[in-house]
Amino acid sequence: MTEPSDNPPILVIGAGAAGMIAAWRAAALGAPVVLLERNRKPGVKILISGGGRCNITHAGDMESLRGKFLPNEGRFLKAAFHRFTNRHIVQLVEEGGVPTSTREDGRVFPERGRAEDVLAVLTGLLRSAGVRMVTETRVEGLVVADGAVRGVATAEGIIGAAHVVVAVGGASYPKTGTTGDGYRWAAAAGHTVVPIRPALAPIGVEPGLPAAWRGVAVRDGELLLFHRGRKRHAWRGDILFSHEGITGPAALEVSREAALAREEGDGELRFDFFPDMAHGDLDAALQRAVESQRGKMLGTVLEAMIPARIVAGLFAGAGVELSRRGHVLTREDRRKAVGVLKEWRMGPVGTIVMERGEVSAGGVALDEVDPRTMRSRKVRGLYLCGEVLDIAGPVGGFNLQAAFSTGYVAGETAAQDRSAPLPG
Repeated sequence: MTEPSDNPPILVIGAGAAGMIAAWRAAALGAPVVLLERNRKPGVKILISGGGRCNITHAGDMESLRGKFLPNEGRFLKAAFHRFTNRHIVQLVEEGGVPTSTREDGRVFPERGRAEDVLAVLTGLLRSAGVRMVTETRVEGLVVADGAVRGVATAEGIIGAAHVVVAVGGASYPKTGTTGDGYRWAAAAGHTVVPIRPALAPIGVEPGLPAAWRGVAVRDGELLLFHRGRKRHAWRGDILFSHEGITGPAALEVSREAALAREEGDGELRFDFFPDMAHGDLDAALQRAVESQRGKMLGTVLEAMIPARIVAGLFAGAGVELSRRGHVLTREDRRKAVGVLKEWRMGPVGTIVMERGEVSAGGVALDEVDPRTMRSRKVRGLYLCGEVLDIAGPVGGFNLQAAFSTGYVAGETAAQDRSAPLPG
């Protein structure tokens, strides 16, 4: 496949959230756009986002959304977040015939909970704007000469272009097509790539948790990551015991820091089952529960406070006699039980699998991309957006919003640059 060079289109690589919005925006401004996608269909990762329900974005003002990212990431996103906001993407989706609903926690979903409805809106936008989508086409690299992009290389040949938007995602969920290609292309073009690490991924625990715990959820606790004896990170939320260790919202949020701690040779997970209660308050609550059920064993009382399936394993080796009944329970027994409930030492951080992460951390260094335009500072005519950048936000629609916003700016800038001389 070789495009004619007399009127080359803008090429957008990757038909995910960032790429589809970039292609639509550029075409809506009158530019000819070709959207290249390696999969048979676009939006594969969108279809699995939010458990198949597509957590489109997060409600609230854009400054509060920006504050959920690491400081350098938040600074980078400022211009894009105000150029294309959560209200803009919700408006697009609703004008496309898909009502949305906002949960109490701020997460915005399509009302019917169907990711395919959101994807249908995005592909409809592409059609209405005249974007030419070419699927089952794998880009092998960028063609760069004299500091400017000249096109892309595919197995079928060179596609010439003076403006290329890279929106191929990161390295998580490689079965969806995000295999880290964009990092390699950017590095070959002279960009610095911050080391890639898993983020929003299940966390392995060593030497392993009881198999009988798998599928058990613990609600609204606090997961703590300790590094060299000091608390490094913590997140309030649910955890779910899985075959590798733990997953669930709190585990996903801690995983990025846990991966770093493991790389540095030390990381321990602890858990507070009652983060709203101080040790003394929990001790008093346990004492009241025991005194009201003096004939029952301590283990039975504890099974009413935390998931029953984990009680025996949780207190094994803690010096707590679960068979002791309330009328003979000592203050020391209570103290030990409270110690486990407030700071259970789950174990050292184990393997965190990149492929299981909802996003990957790391990517193209942010100081090498203009945050106002998404232009590469290294290569003229190259624009980078979405997860290929060194951005990884929390669970809750923040990462999709970052993809939509940066994609919008990249597509808009590419269209404007195509109709005017490039700077430099």
